[in-house]
Amino acid sequence: MFPKNWIFLLFLVILLTYWSAGCSPAEPEAAATGLPSPGQPQDQAGEIPYGTELDKSSPTPFGTSTAAEPPSAQEGVSPTQVSGYKASPSLETIPEPTAALESTSETTPAEPEEISQPEDRQLQVAWPSLVRLGESDVVRLTLVPAHMSYLLVTEFSDHSEITHTVAITPYEGYELFAAARLDGVNFMVSPQGEQVQFLPADQPVEWRWSISPRRPGNQRLSVVLCLKWIPKAAHLAIREATVYSAGLDVRVASFLGLTQAQAFLGGLVGLFFGGAMSMFALVLLPKPARKQGGLRDQAPNPTLAIEIPSGLTLIGQERALLKSLFKRYARLLIKQEFSSGYSGARTFLALPIHPDGRSDAFTIAKLGDRASIRREFWNYEAYVKDRLPPVTARIQHNPVQLPEHAQRHYKEDRIQLAALQYTFIGEPGYSPVSLSDYLKSHPNPEVLYRLFETFGPGWWLQRKPHTFRLGQEYDRVLPAHYVIEPAAGKGRILAGNQKGIEQEFRTGEIVRLQDFKVHELRVDRRSLSLQADADPGFPPLRVRWLSRSNPNGASGSIVATRRSLLEEYITGCELNGLPDPLEHLPQMLNETITGSQSVIHGDLNLENVLIGPGEMLWLIDFAQTREGHTLFDFAHIEAEVIAHLVAERISSPSEYLEFLQRPDTSPHQDLADLLAVIRAISRRCLFNPTNIQEHNLALAVTCLGALKFVNLDQHARNLLYMTAAYYLQ
Repeated sequence: MFPKNWIFLLFLVILLTYWSAGCSPAEPEAAATGLPSPGQPQDQAGEIPYGTELDKSSPTPFGTSTAAEPPSAQEGVSPTQVSGYKASPSLETIPEPTAALESTSETTPAEPEEISQPEDRQLQVAWPSLVRLGESDVVRLTLVPAHMSYLLVTEFSDHSEITHTVAITPYEGYELFAAARLDGVNFMVSPQGEQVQFLPADQPVEWRWSISPRRPGNQRLSVVLCLKWIPKAAHLAIREATVYSAGLDVRVASFLGLTQAQAFLGGLVGLFFGGAMSMFALVLLPKPARKQGGLRDQAPNPTLAIEIPSGLTLIGQERALLKSLFKRYARLLIKQEFSSGYSGARTFLALPIHPDGRSDAFTIAKLGDRASIRREFWNYEAYVKDRLPPVTARIQHNPVQLPEHAQRHYKEDRIQLAALQYTFIGEPGYSPVSLSDYLKSHPNPEVLYRLFETFGPGWWLQRKPHTFRLGQEYDRVLPAHYVIEPAAGKGRILAGNQKGIEQEFRTGEIVRLQDFKVHELRVDRRSLSLQADADPGFPPLRVRWLSRSNPNGASGSIVATRRSLLEEYITGCELNGLPDPLEHLPQMLNETITGSQSVIHGDLNLENVLIGPGEMLWLIDFAQTREGHTLFDFAHIEAEVIAHLVAERISSPSEYLEFLQRPDTSPHQDLADLLAVIRAISRRCLFNPTNIQEHNLALAVTCLGALKFVNLDQHARNLLYMTAAYYLQ
């Protein structure tokens, strides 16, 4: 019999032996992770072929297939390879557990150990907020280290973006992977499923998906990003965490539920159908009569009553044209007539009244011959409508003319008229004043600066270099080359298509006219301005025909030439020792000017600048608006100030000469300031700021041309004549 204590010891040994056998390490269980290791090659289906060797030096994205059971040994796969995942090479050399290990192995896997503080990474999602049905676009997810956030850029300006900070904890003995997934019920998404990438330290990674919507409307995509820590040792457990999940709103646009290709095909069919119908209309339907220059036929309203102030008269065609222009009204009150420069047109301030007694705003009606009105409308469309500020008077609609059947009633008028309607800038009970009247009572040069600042940016300051003969730009301001009245007899032919300008014709000679164009009806409404074709670089030959009959083929007697007219205008004028500018006129017109060209008003006299409430300025009468020498308008308005303002205050030629020579000491300092401002503005537009000869020649010829105006007295002409002589010294 054994002692009781030996029995106890034997029982203890058996118990220890049994316990040791039960706790020996088992065969390592294959980890069905479904994740590749870094460097694992990938087949087209996203899985790694079994038996592929690994190289962790070049990590690439991997597939996502998983397996519930490890492959058998008969398939040639070691127990550590499962479902496309193979442990790192360091684990392949671990020997099978030995007896010595059986007594010391742990029975539970070790907890992963954190090796550093969490690393912050910046996550950016960019997606299209609008996609058209039938088109495709891109969704991008980028994950970069926080210190490399500058890599987060806006790739497409029309994409929406979300930026989010993700904290990532690294673990000892683990390799980190990131799996991103994009889903959308009404979208075709490529690639589909989870897209797994190895997440190296301090390196950015990116995912891209192509999306194509299946139906229109407001749709939503969902994006999810997961992190997966894969153990390098088999005894460690896999860790997973979802770090980001969001919904992305996308509006899918379409035309009537059609894709872009379907809408394009429908539009193409409609285009062909519309083209066929247009050809049918052009070929088979009757064509309405067309009018050139934007003029439209409009029959007069015979019931319209026109009320005019005392002293104002209207001829039959003018009255009928006003009834056409204001056809939809019952009454028309003519308040006043403006003096619109020196053209033959007539300009009225009118108040139209409806049949029920309500009145519209005051408006401006301008009547003139058709060619002049057509030209003014063209000039307005080309140079005024889109260039000048809103304070400029605006043409309200296309000009009107009487239809042919109505025009027959006015055959005795010879000239066919047309009418324009301008907006009127004013206040009730306030009549605008011309710049001439304003300067007579307020000779403040500030108004001239405001004129330039208001209209200069759209016209005079938009210049380009321009080299020309002075006569090419300024011959038009001088009197016509010949004045001819109808006469019987035979003589030499004066043709509008001959070369040269001023041929050798004498006063009293009989000539026969041919190939001239009627330019316009003159202000006396009894004579015509004729114009020939111009040679390039030269001004056209101009004739005043003292009749309203057709000049071509008619004979006439030359009653005046340009030289004889100018000599008549300066009869009795004094020059006070200055050289005669008429002797130098041909030489001046042949001078070559290196200057600039811009849009100009062309007739910037003191009557074509109006001042309304608040001293607001606006322009009227664009019949001569064109591209021309930039200084043209300023030379014109300076000659106007001399003829209408200076001539009223300075009574003798000798006093005026002293005024020209010493303006700073003149008692008429306000007039000197006006002229100084005009010249300062003109200098701003000189091609060469140091060459004032460009301004002096332009002013001299303009002053000689102003001698022809019938509303000037002899004293005003004398001052203009002296000005031309002074600036030619």
